[in-house]
Amino acid sequence: MAPTSEVLADMAELRNHLKLRGLPYSELFKLQPVHALLDIAFDWAIIFSAVAAAVWLHVGWAPLSVLVISNRQRALGNILHDAGHRNLWRDKERNDLIARTLVAPFLFSSLTRYRETHFQHHLELGRVEGDPDLLPGQDGLPSHWMTSYMRCLVCWSTWMGSLGGHLFAGKVGLQSKLYIVGWWLCFIGAIAGLLGVEFAFGFLSLWLIARATLFHCITTFREMCDHFGLHPGGVFGFTRDVVCHGPWRWIFHPRNNGYHLTHHLLPAVPYYRLPEAHDLLLGLPSFNERSHVCRSYFTMPTAVTAAWQSEAVT
Repeated sequence: MAPTSEVLADMAELRNHLKLRGLPYSELFKLQPVHALLDIAFDWAIIFSAVAAAVWLHVGWAPLSVLVISNRQRALGNILHDAGHRNLWRDKERNDLIARTLVAPFLFSSLTRYRETHFQHHLELGRVEGDPDLLPGQDGLPSHWMTSYMRCLVCWSTWMGSLGGHLFAGKVGLQSKLYIVGWWLCFIGAIAGLLGVEFAFGFLSLWLIARATLFHCITTFREMCDHFGLHPGGVFGFTRDVVCHGPWRWIFHPRNNGYHLTHHLLPAVPYYRLPEAHDLLLGLPSFNERSHVCRSYFTMPTAVTAAWQSEAVT
């Protein structure tokens, strides 16, 4: 398994190599809070537009609306992830205010609990007794990647997490859960008052349907992209970058979170600078020698899904 010392050693070694080569990596840590705020506004606008199409135009738009909403739920989840690292704003109060007002309760999440478990994931990476994000089914991989995916997809605990977020989590305090419920009551009440009860009901229905179906499918696939099929042993051994382009990337990794190895090595880099950070790391021979980088989801021998089956070469 990967003790904390191995994780920290990989991160320290990488920064040392960057310094020795004189690469200007400190620029990567500079934040643009307006960038994140505009992205949040974009996601909200797209979600409201998708609901409007199904409620005000024709119910036949509902399947497409669910797909769009699921994708934006995933995108907002990436914003929450950055908020957990305080990568929206270095000032803790401003960072957390944005997350707790515009993102976390929207996703049925407690920012405090998310931050706790996510930091544990970083430090206890790959440890069966320590990593809260460790997916089941990595012992004895099947002959086809779809079997691995379906095993993770039908896991009851992960589905409940997709549907209800922290509302069903036992270690989340009652106060945090009441805040989420209260936020939603105010939110739905405001929508009903401004846009009508029909729109409010349609919004809540489509939101829950999306989380229970396509959001869960997308999130499961995305989480498997991060570590599934790799062998625990530090950051390099158990984390990969999925550097793909095109429509699949828009669905699975809408905010650059396919650069997961880059993120684990440089967690203070905001999501909108991860491609730049990855390109910088490619200039290091040590990174190229040790990293797992996939450039396809489904095709090519080095596709990420190839690592989820027994004949995979990683």
